[in-house]
Amino acid sequence: MTTTFDSTTRTGSAHTGSIPATLVTSTEPGTTFRRRVTGATFVAAAGITMAGILATPFENGSGETTYLKSLVNHPKQAVVAAVLLHFGYLLFVPAAFAMARLARRGARKLSAIGITLAVLGSGLSGLLVTDMYDLSVARHAGVVGGAPISNMDGVPFAPLGFITIGLLTSLGMTLGLVLLAAAMRRARLAPIWPSIAIFAGIVVGFGAHTLVRTAAGFGAMCVAMAFLGITVLRMSDERFAYGSDPR
Repeated sequence: MTTTFDSTTRTGSAHTGSIPATLVTSTEPGTTFRRRVTGATFVAAAGITMAGILATPFENGSGETTYLKSLVNHPKQAVVAAVLLHFGYLLFVPAAFAMARLARRGARKLSAIGITLAVLGSGLSGLLVTDMYDLSVARHAGVVGGAPISNMDGVPFAPLGFITIGLLTSLGMTLGLVLLAAAMRRARLAPIWPSIAIFAGIVVGFGAHTLVRTAAGFGAMCVAMAFLGITVLRMSDERFAYGSDPR
């Protein structure tokens, strides 16, 4: 990307502000394509993740035995849901980097903390492989006999693994997205409600065992992410290339 000095002012939407009059960005060839792909990534992350949630065979109750039984009773559905959620969660990673890049001038601290947390949670999609293992364990060892295997009963330092790998990864990505959406707001690139919706979705959906509660939580998150994607799609090439104005 090259920059030229000019007296022309480029203006954006109500949430994008105006690019400084003394600095006009001469966009590189392919900027429009990159902006459209970036915006589509947000929308795809939201759509595929929501499809995975709707495909999940929920156990409608707590307990490892109940969870394994739901997998055994709907094996094909469980595998399809895991694959969809894998790709949906995976697409949150480039979306997070795009949000951090766009907001880097207008919300330096928020975008820096947000992308750090999102990187810590970038392995979220990989956790879906545990559903495949749990399904295999339940089919071969039974839902009762497979419960202690799935829970890793008696495995040394298993709780440490749950906290550092499972919990940190899940909360890292979700809280990272909250802060990055807030950074977009502070950088005047988006309204405040997407960050609120993502946070509310985490609170509602965390630890849920039913379709209704999980769909409500993830639905709020996915609507917010899709909106941010549409915001990027409607952004000018100059704004996309330059990012937010300094604050």
